[in-house]
Amino acid sequence: MVFQTVGIVVKNERLQSIYFLLEIDCPSIANRIRPGQFVMLKVSEGFHPILRRPFSVYKSYPEDHPDKKKRGHFFVQYKVVGKGTQKMTELRKGKQVDLIGPLGNGFTLPDPLPSSNIFLLGGGVGTVTLYPLGEVLRGRKLSVFVGGKTKKDLLCIQDFKNLNTPLFMATEDGSAGFKGTVTDLFSSHLRKMKGHERNYLYSCGPIGMLRELAQKIEGKGLVAQASLEARMGCGFGACWGCTVQTRDPQAPYQRVCKEGPVFPFGEIDWGFQ
Repeated sequence: MVFQTVGIVVKNERLQSIYFLLEIDCPSIANRIRPGQFVMLKVSEGFHPILRRPFSVYKSYPEDHPDKKKRGHFFVQYKVVGKGTQKMTELRKGKQVDLIGPLGNGFTLPDPLPSSNIFLLGGGVGTVTLYPLGEVLRGRKLSVFVGGKTKKDLLCIQDFKNLNTPLFMATEDGSAGFKGTVTDLFSSHLRKMKGHERNYLYSCGPIGMLRELAQKIEGKGLVAQASLEARMGCGFGACWGCTVQTRDPQAPYQRVCKEGPVFPFGEIDWGFQ
């Protein structure tokens, strides 16, 4: 069920460089959000900017969570890239924020077989989308791949380390981990996989990264899902402003906010994205 509701800012702090962490007290969303879903947040009280901004939920704590101080709270990690996100940095403790959520279709979980290999691959702020899934899959045969242009663009690193799962990092400038793209790093691991194993891949990041990843995994037998990033007007399917082209002749265009943001890799026509 989708709600338009009001949350209260608990904390809004800089994490590193141009990345911030926003904590919001809003039980109606924290109780219902699932990995891969998102919220639409109104970044200012006025009309500049007029459109809400979509954000994946990074962490959420339902009202029955053991940590009483965080019950009903959820977190958003965001990158300052324009007027809207710059305006968000001005949100202070106690400020009310207008929200719509939970929105979209989240990730489909892998089968319960303990022998299945599960890979999370994130680029830039797309990594944030994958962390809630990592929490759900804690204890499984899980490996995490995180990429960014520089080490300042590697997000959620300590949180993923706390999951006690193999973590591989890539930076395009070589400032941390593998020098190159995270898709190249994953490709080197892909060659070591055994053909008889059941492999699952979940990914989120820039469209160029996802397109390249789609090429690298084609024919490899992975059960793969991608969470797409897109500019959105409404967030719930009314405006058709965030369409993506698919390979389905019956539904060649689908909405990232409504039918997505998570799609099977094989459903997307990557040549047109």
